[in-house]
Amino acid sequence: MIFPTILAIAAADIQIENKQSSDKTIKDLGTYGETFPIQEKSLLKIIKEKLQKLSESGKLKDHQTTITKKAKEQLNRPPAIKSLQKTTQPRSFIYDPSIIVPYDLKDHKGRVFHPKGTRVNPLDSHSFRYPFLFVDGDDESQVAWAIQQHQAANALHKPKIVLVQGAPLELSRKLSLPVYFDQSGILVKKFGITQMPARVSQKERALIVEEVNLTEGEKYGN
Repeated sequence: MIFPTILAIAAADIQIENKQSSDKTIKDLGTYGETFPIQEKSLLKIIKEKLQKLSESGKLKDHQTTITKKAKEQLNRPPAIKSLQKTTQPRSFIYDPSIIVPYDLKDHKGRVFHPKGTRVNPLDSHSFRYPFLFVDGDDESQVAWAIQQHQAANALHKPKIVLVQGAPLELSRKLSLPVYFDQSGILVKKFGITQMPARVSQKERALIVEEVNLTEGEKYGN
């Protein structure tokens, strides 16, 4: 309870300043509550101490090698998305990217251009120019399908190949094409994709998601 002590001292100072009391009016109220020094170490200090111990023990180089190796492994082959399976029941469905604005959106001059509650479709101002092809990079048939799709597409609308499993850098070098990876399955979850391979492309003011069956040629249902 430090606050009462502060008030008492402040009151005493005012009394002395105004010469309205004598020294007898100032009383020692004692200490209310116990205070403690901050004991927690800074994160930077902890890291430095750990590195110092590793250096002194001669294990720092091994530690750095291990970290570098793990980083390269994750970069070359990110964790696969285990929830997906190869398409057995093809389907296609519409994905509406519209959002409801949760608050007034204003420009740099404070003018509202989208009031709260407005339904906004990003496709009205920005087209989904490049389709996404989601494939298992370890499945040769899916990779071959993605290559065929890429080659057949118009030069201005070449699809992006997105892996959900496999080695994107290795495949990119092999195909001489940019190859992406859906980290943590963020995109397949957003689009509601559960089967591979899949294609996402624009259809008017929405996106169409197609989970393709490759066993009997390209098929997808509704």
